[in-house]
Amino acid sequence: MRLKRAFAAFGGGGGSDTLSVDASARPAAAQSAMNARPLALLVAVVSGGCATVALAQGELVTYSWRFVEVVAGTNTPVASPNGMLQPGEAARLTLDVSFTPPVGSTVTYNPPPPPGVGTVAGLSEVFFNLLGDTSAQGTWSFHQRAPGFSIGMQGTELPGGKGRENASAAQFVLPGQTANALNPFPALWSMVWTPASYSPRSVTWQSAPGSSAPTSHSSLLIQYGTTAQGEPQYVGKFVAGQFGSVIVPIVPAPGVGVVALGGAAWLSRRRRGR
Repeated sequence: MRLKRAFAAFGGGGGSDTLSVDASARPAAAQSAMNARPLALLVAVVSGGCATVALAQGELVTYSWRFVEVVAGTNTPVASPNGMLQPGEAARLTLDVSFTPPVGSTVTYNPPPPPGVGTVAGLSEVFFNLLGDTSAQGTWSFHQRAPGFSIGMQGTELPGGKGRENASAAQFVLPGQTANALNPFPALWSMVWTPASYSPRSVTWQSAPGSSAPTSHSSLLIQYGTTAQGEPQYVGKFVAGQFGSVIVPIVPAPGVGVVALGGAAWLSRRRRGR
């Protein structure tokens, strides 16, 4: 039996947002298609009827960011975190994702496959840039994605380590399997950033749609039917995204501030004595 695997088309828009891929193709070709950007779905294409339903509103994927202090050169959290980086520390920048409407809500999508209406089954994909401000020079390491969301790219490092471009995480639901319905989804993507220097400053990290597909960045899995064997069938739908940010404060070693303060006081007394 031959199945058609439909993927979201690069860039979205137009009359159809799916690309049919023959499942009987060679494994290497199938894997190449699965890693294409942007990935949004895997379905067995069938026909079906359409009923009158109450539709959910406000389809949105929210990108929320936080950081964890880790020992520089590792992915190990520091023993006594204080919410800021000091020499010898790095920041594990972590993406938490949530979406609306909730799983089980009825929504429409652009067929094929028919019928054009289904229920939200889970997150399909996120595709984003993570951009630091002008003081964000550093290096990146220890890329991680949540189990089951390993499809996609870790993102290209920007010059000077000032961010990641076209990073993604997506789930690929094989026939017979069930979509991961977790919502909110903690720690979907993470990576460790080590600053090039520990000069006092606050570095702002802002997420944004992935550069190579700025209108096709966030998608939900929609269950539109079941096979004759009772297996769920899914299609991906691109939706709006809300891109958050996080601020990473950096402070010098504890003694540096005391020395600087003492030096300033000495200079002040010397000027007054002249």
